[in-house]
Amino acid sequence: MARKKQPLSRAEQVRARRKSKATGTDRQFEAVTRQMPPVMMRGSGYELAPRRKSKRKIKSPKRRYDIALAASPGAEMRLPAVAMPILGWRALSFVVVVGLITLLYFFWTAPLFQVQMVEVQGANRLTATDINRTLNLYNTPIFAVVPQHLENTLQGTYLDLLDVSVKIGLPATVIVNLNERTPLIEWTQDSVIQWIDGTGFAFPTRGLAEHLVKVQAYSAPPRPAAYVEDENLPLGASIVPQAFMSPELVNGILAMRAQAPANTNLVYDPTYGLGWGDSRGWDVFFGSDVSDIETKLRVYHAIVDRLQADGTTPTLISVEHVHAPYYRMEP
Repeated sequence: MARKKQPLSRAEQVRARRKSKATGTDRQFEAVTRQMPPVMMRGSGYELAPRRKSKRKIKSPKRRYDIALAASPGAEMRLPAVAMPILGWRALSFVVVVGLITLLYFFWTAPLFQVQMVEVQGANRLTATDINRTLNLYNTPIFAVVPQHLENTLQGTYLDLLDVSVKIGLPATVIVNLNERTPLIEWTQDSVIQWIDGTGFAFPTRGLAEHLVKVQAYSAPPRPAAYVEDENLPLGASIVPQAFMSPELVNGILAMRAQAPANTNLVYDPTYGLGWGDSRGWDVFFGSDVSDIETKLRVYHAIVDRLQADGTTPTLISVEHVHAPYYRMEP
């Protein structure tokens, strides 16, 4: 007689289901691995792909504000949480650039840094009005002022400047220090009057000057040895004021003035040199080299005494060469 099969308990049923599931999973794994080829790794020919980082957006932290209520001790009112912004390096760079541009615009346009008037020091005949009109710096930002350019402008405009220096300062200060030439000779040629200083530089008359030696010239004097014609300057070279005559000729004119009769203007002739018009009706010349002017004057006075003793009135007496003086009776 067959034994009747006892029903399984609940615990046994659970164990049987788990066993059947595990057996099925193992069969599926064996089937899959049976179909896949074996994987072999050799040396460093293969590298594992890097694990991708998750691009989860970082949320900005929020700050909570609690306010105590004065009417009810111990009671508080909670305000809505406010997200705190997080600035990246790009946003920070943008803020810095905008700030610098704003700062530069302020410095460039603010009236505090704009020149209103140039301060002039050391001027004698030139005035502050002349300098300001020439430089024209009104409402110019102090950062755009270049002292070297201003110095070149003044030197090229005013030939009577021996030296000029320009200094700038904040917030908008421009100081021009001038050193003007001292005129010694008033040179008149072709109805044009110009002044000459001790180094032989000529410049236009300006204002008043006292005790000048007046010279009536029939032609320009010889150029100094260092004189350079404008057309011989290299291309792009700046024009530097040059001497009108040599310092030796200036010294000769001053020495001649000390020997000439009072209230007598000197005369310069390119052929005969320096001299003057004698009040007795003739011109006397001593050449351009007057280093031995005293000897030439003694020779001149001897010739005049001889001519007057003979009753002769010349039109010209030349003592340029002290050992070969001569006089002329006709113009």
